[in-house]
Amino acid sequence: MDDQVSALQARGISAVALHSGRPWAEQKAQRAEARTAALIYASPEKLKSPRFRKWMRDIGIAAAAVDEAHCVSEWGHDFRPDYMSLDVLKSEFNVPVMALTATATVKVMEEVADRLTLDAPTVVRGDFARPNLTFSVEHVQGDKARAARVVELVQDQPSGRVIVYAATRKRVQAVDKALRAVGIKSAYYHAGRSSQARANVAAAFESGKKRVLVATTAFGMGIDHPDVRLVVHANAAGSLAAYYQQAGRAGRDGLPSRCVVLYSSADSMTHKRLRGNNPRPGAVAGWSAMQDYVFGQTCRQAQIIRYFTGEGAADCQGCDACTDGEAVAEQVRAARDGLKERGRARDAKKRKDAAVSLDSDQYTIIASFVGSLRKPLGKALIAKGLRGSSAKPVKRKGLAKNPEYGSLRGVPESTVLDALSEMLEDGRLVRKGRKYPTVWLPDKRVRAVREPGSKPRRPVPTGLKGALVKFRKAEARRRRWQPFKVLTNAVIDRIISEQPATTADLYAIKGLGEKKVLKFGEGILTLVRQHA
Repeated sequence: MDDQVSALQARGISAVALHSGRPWAEQKAQRAEARTAALIYASPEKLKSPRFRKWMRDIGIAAAAVDEAHCVSEWGHDFRPDYMSLDVLKSEFNVPVMALTATATVKVMEEVADRLTLDAPTVVRGDFARPNLTFSVEHVQGDKARAARVVELVQDQPSGRVIVYAATRKRVQAVDKALRAVGIKSAYYHAGRSSQARANVAAAFESGKKRVLVATTAFGMGIDHPDVRLVVHANAAGSLAAYYQQAGRAGRDGLPSRCVVLYSSADSMTHKRLRGNNPRPGAVAGWSAMQDYVFGQTCRQAQIIRYFTGEGAADCQGCDACTDGEAVAEQVRAARDGLKERGRARDAKKRKDAAVSLDSDQYTIIASFVGSLRKPLGKALIAKGLRGSSAKPVKRKGLAKNPEYGSLRGVPESTVLDALSEMLEDGRLVRKGRKYPTVWLPDKRVRAVREPGSKPRRPVPTGLKGALVKFRKAEARRRRWQPFKVLTNAVIDRIISEQPATTADLYAIKGLGEKKVLKFGEGILTLVRQHA
């Protein structure tokens, strides 16, 4: 929102963004400014507040626009439940409502109109064709191979900006590392970074200091750079609609630009995990459409247009399927053959593993391993320890020190897990815990122990100190700061010692400057009064 407001103000249009990401004093100033602004930006979450809606009715609004309107639809690629409450724009404000989106299928458009209670709306649909964009798909197995291919693609595009999308934070950082290793000025952006770090990266990309940005889908809303010459997806997007939105950030000045998907069969598992156990039907359908795209052998642009409009389209004559259809067909055949071969190998391994059984000595080893644990653990972690895994969770729990660590090395993990289940069923082992079931020996007492290498737990603070610590944690989470940036431990101790009663008293406390007093002073004084 802030980027769009800045762009409007630069064009002489009075606009203001109202959201809770600012101190209360700034929010009050913005509300005063909003009374005379031509455009007011507010999040759907904000509109859920009855008090905020009353304030909006008091100042009066002439019309409303819902941006990214596909978020209203459960069949959209980025459904957000808070958008479902936007029907209040009609029911409470009774103003004309416009819904805007660049990525809505016919089904999504119908659901948006229904959810927003639009009465026989006029539909204005632009052209989904982007003649200046060259779309292509490459089937590349393995994360290292895909990172290397990203490097090649970026090196082949010496001018203009480049955006590289990856599905997870881990992959984002790995690709960024590969780019920087060959001297490419890149930066990475994902929701796990601090708000300041993200702002710095966005500013560096905006100014051109960093020509290449590697990001998750956390980056992109409101981005409108004209000279993005290459958009690479190091993982396939989660849906065809999401892909079209992200790829569409290329070539907005009308000059030739490329959009490349690097697909691996592992992407299917990645997105299955990201969708969760109870995915929306729209999410599943969106991934199915993305699969059709990456395995397609006809014009990429025509396929996208058909997906959104339900209508046929002329071939673009520029994508990989149009310019080298034989190579695309061969690539798809090889990918499908690879999938079948890997499937056959997995089935053969399952059959081989199923034929393995443990003898009585090996069952004794399992019981001995569990008996040597300091506290109950889950079956999967026990199996990894018995098989001598060097995974981080195994190291973190100190399982390498267990006398039976690695004693079943070479035994299939599925066989060890089956044996643990059998021992739980016949009573040789017992389950502990409810939310996260763990394994333990019958009649053995569970003692509270510290994890290897962990620090002793500090006592939980109470009274005013506990209240100030909770206040610090809440403010840090809201601003996406580190807690010490709100209040250091030393400052908390000084507040407790000096018991400030006024703003002037706060200014006298070392470590509380003007900015912190303005941001947090009122909350601190309230807590001090409550615990006086």
